[in-house]
Amino acid sequence: MRWKDVARLFHFLGKGGVGKTTSSALQAILLSRKGKTLLVSLDPAHNLGDVLGIELGEEPKEVKENLHAMEPDVTKLMEEYGKSIAKEIESHYKYLKVLNLDKIIRTIEYTPGVEEQVLLETIARLMEMKYDYIVIDHAPTALSVRVLLLPQIMLTWLNHIRELRLQILKRRKLIGAESIEDKVLEILNTEIEKYKALEETFKSIKSSPITIVVNPEEMPCLEAARIRDVLRRFDMPLCGVVINKVIVADSIDPTLLEMKEMQRKWINFIESSFKDYRIVKVPYLVPPPRGVRELEEIAKKYLGEPMCCYG
Repeated sequence: MRWKDVARLFHFLGKGGVGKTTSSALQAILLSRKGKTLLVSLDPAHNLGDVLGIELGEEPKEVKENLHAMEPDVTKLMEEYGKSIAKEIESHYKYLKVLNLDKIIRTIEYTPGVEEQVLLETIARLMEMKYDYIVIDHAPTALSVRVLLLPQIMLTWLNHIRELRLQILKRRKLIGAESIEDKVLEILNTEIEKYKALEETFKSIKSSPITIVVNPEEMPCLEAARIRDVLRRFDMPLCGVVINKVIVADSIDPTLLEMKEMQRKWINFIESSFKDYRIVKVPYLVPPPRGVRELEEIAKKYLGEPMCCYG
């Protein structure tokens, strides 16, 4: 399985409340000038529709020429995933009710790791849609990083399980067991191929670049540095930082001056820590931008060109 001629992905990561949704919208608006673009919120606490000034749902909705947006229902997707897995297990193991395991199976959707798997499969489905670009407004950092690393983690486990399966088949052959097509190995090979394709896409800076969004404050900036270190460790394509809500107005108000001084410290931190990446500063705007027209003006003024759009 290979995703050829599919939409290029643009990931926006960061702590909750730093302005990922607005930054994602600015990126999508700029990309829509280059080709057909889909803007997607994968944050369970959706506010993309509020930023765009339109009501969104689970299917893409036209925002402007060449730009669509959607807000998948992550909770609903998790419920559907849990039911499908439970049905599959129950169809193979009829004794579950006898052992009272059927009640446990019904809680699959709440099992650790399921949300990450559901979000990853959602991204995979999005990639097959007829768009040139897909901009993803991710959930807060911890969850979104796990989603992006999941193909690599799954490959580690699947390759190990595959080796164990091959050893079992080898021993069967040694004792003279009839050689038949092994369905387990077939499933493992299919899954490995799928996750290899996802890993290849996610690790390419041309196919799937990552932008971190911060406010010039201690916690978001320190978290950004930690994200950078994790992404480097796993060879993931970080390419830029958006510093949002920068105070630029001149004032003699002592409180405002103190806030600007504090922001300057953390802007310097980001510029030093991310000196090899593109850094964009977006000012603190009151009221915050709402609707396509306001977002277009801000995108043109402060970004100019889309983040990390190579080739």
